[in-house]
Amino acid sequence: MHEPPADATGERAQPARLAAIALASFAVLFFQIAATRVLSVVLWYHWAFLSISLAMLGLGVPGVWFALRAPRPRLLPWALLLGGLALPAATAATLAIGNRFGGWSVVAIMACLLVPLLLLGAAVCQLLLEARGRTVARLYGADLLGAATAAAAVVPALSLAPTPHAIAWLGLLPIAAARLVGLHWLPTLGAAAAIAGAVWFGTPFEVRWTKSYDESTLPKVYERWTPTARLTFFDPKVMLGGGNAFFGWGKGRNAPHVAVDEYWMQQDGSAGTPVTRFDGDTSDLREFEHLLYDVTAVGHQVRTPRRVAVIGGGGGRDILTALVAGATDVDAVELNGGVVAAVSGHFREFSGDVYHARGVTAHVSEGRSFLTRSRGGYDLIQISLIDSWAATAAGAFALSENNLYTVEAYRLYLERLAPDGLVATSRWRSGEMGLEASRLLLLNDRALRELGVADPAAHLAVVAAGNVSTVLTSRRAFTAAELDRLRQVCEQRGFDLLFPGPSDPDNPADPATLLRSGPGALERSGLVMAPPTDDTPFFFQTLPVFGRIDLEFARRYGVNSEAVAALQLLMLVLTAATLWLFFVPFGFARRLRRPPGFWRGTGFFAAIGFSFMLIEVPWLQRFVLYLGHPSLAAAVVIGGLLLGAGLGSLRAARLDGDRACRLWWLAPLLLAAGNAGFGPLFVATLGAGEAVRIGITLLLLLPVGFVLGHYFPLGMQRFGDPAKAWFWAVNGACSVLAGVASLALAMTFGFTATAWLGVAGYVAAGWFARR
Repeated sequence: MHEPPADATGERAQPARLAAIALASFAVLFFQIAATRVLSVVLWYHWAFLSISLAMLGLGVPGVWFALRAPRPRLLPWALLLGGLALPAATAATLAIGNRFGGWSVVAIMACLLVPLLLLGAAVCQLLLEARGRTVARLYGADLLGAATAAAAVVPALSLAPTPHAIAWLGLLPIAAARLVGLHWLPTLGAAAAIAGAVWFGTPFEVRWTKSYDESTLPKVYERWTPTARLTFFDPKVMLGGGNAFFGWGKGRNAPHVAVDEYWMQQDGSAGTPVTRFDGDTSDLREFEHLLYDVTAVGHQVRTPRRVAVIGGGGGRDILTALVAGATDVDAVELNGGVVAAVSGHFREFSGDVYHARGVTAHVSEGRSFLTRSRGGYDLIQISLIDSWAATAAGAFALSENNLYTVEAYRLYLERLAPDGLVATSRWRSGEMGLEASRLLLLNDRALRELGVADPAAHLAVVAAGNVSTVLTSRRAFTAAELDRLRQVCEQRGFDLLFPGPSDPDNPADPATLLRSGPGALERSGLVMAPPTDDTPFFFQTLPVFGRIDLEFARRYGVNSEAVAALQLLMLVLTAATLWLFFVPFGFARRLRRPPGFWRGTGFFAAIGFSFMLIEVPWLQRFVLYLGHPSLAAAVVIGGLLLGAGLGSLRAARLDGDRACRLWWLAPLLLAAGNAGFGPLFVATLGAGEAVRIGITLLLLLPVGFVLGHYFPLGMQRFGDPAKAWFWAVNGACSVLAGVASLALAMTFGFTATAWLGVAGYVAAGWFARR
């Protein structure tokens, strides 16, 4: 039941094959991004970057197979068909495995996700290898344009359908591609019917095992997948058998036992927040005064705030607290529009639509981006435990909370305060030394110094209760009367005033000791305590990437520290897998054809494989802040680069290779200009509207992508057809390694230095091509 494929070896690729490679490439990139949403639910978010490397692995390994043994023509349609079926199957298997087997779950999920990527990678590779001469450029251009379309489509698609269902329907595209390249209609129709049936019944795509718990044992009342997180709402009353005491992140010792009616909202099975019953009447809020016994609310009780910005509105708890404390003008900023839609929509009657209560304005935005464009004048900016521990639809490329905890961010917060304003930031005291609170204190100290404050300690206070510390940062120095007021509040609520207070020289994380002596004692223990900046915005990662990690030590200081251990393990595993899958097979082969220019071509394709990822990851992180949302940044930046690259590849089909190589300097020049010029440009235009900023981003990235898109097809033309499969394999292997190396390098040396390595890689590629 297979119709012979049309010949694609001539100078013009047939439209059916152009469409087939575009559909397959669309499916690979869409799956790569959407899979991070699934991984973020069943595994901790630091495993989300698995999808990047697995996608590169799946695309590159088939080049090894085909270099050693040419593929048969009938393989192509069946690889597409089976790849389409494997997309929903791999997703269902991932959800079924979850985190129930600990470390072995990661291994099993990697194996599941790799199956569709290998099948679709084999199809893409075969389509490119069957082409000859300048046809390669046309097919590669269609490949990139398909991926660019996926980057633009993934966020809207994940907004319309649950992520597992969206991936399942995605399987129809490779099946359609199989039909285009000659597969009989009967198996294609059967495969499409199987996918439709699986989605219709839905059971295979239900979440049971999240990274934290068995969800089937909990009283779930509502569920919604969004591009930013999967939201689930539970009813604690069912678990507790009746009314329950109000929830507090850090309840003081004197907190009253007040029975409240609350739902519990989880984001990706880890980051929870309560939704409190509220009738919407703000004229009398005395029944909610128990909220002031939570240490996250201490900032409201030193000075009476009227104008407040709540960063991370969540289920509305902090918004309600601000109203209770007397605020009359509250800007509630929430990154996930799905949260606002759920609280103000499905739970409107229960929550009192607190996001739109009198005096409250809701803003769906990244908090720092919003504050950059706001008029400021806040009496209080509250940032309470904003750590989604989730990967957004930007995937592993960007973790949204990082931009909130940098020196530049806190300078902005302080500049947006009224003269008597405060920034109140609450963080976990994980471990006996409380690394998050300690690093936060150093971060505030640096920001104050950069604003010209000679004695930052006079502007800081630290209050704790339970497992939470709140750092209060004042634009002006605290007065003696205000510190007395703070002590009274701590005594009344049952909080602990950690600073100002006597120092504990035996505890290097004690606030007074830390401000006086610095983090030297902690850093000598192997910790990374330097205040994060926009160039190295990894607030939660306090262990070195390139160094020995004591796993017990990492667990002592919380899950986020284990992310570095996970990254180290992934680098080792992927390096071993790359060597074994890409290069060991050539060692067992009797002969590998080495035409003239073989080693120069190898260097060329290795350089562009490494360099593209070293450019893409840092640039995307920088554009997250500029565009205001990680999901939007993923769509615009990845889509813009790939769209430009696709157009460049199509243009390369009409260029003379020797002439193009004489312009080798153009790509490094454009990349260097972007690396050096983005910062000043962002500062100058960050206040513009969203449409303007998107337009500026595309104007910047399309020319860069257009030039970079010439490299792969011109390399294939220049170094000849005989070793094409080897070059594909080398390019894929280097992309796999660069996927994790780019993040590790950025965490150690910063995004700017990492991107400059990418620029140097394109200089090396130009040198190989010219010679």
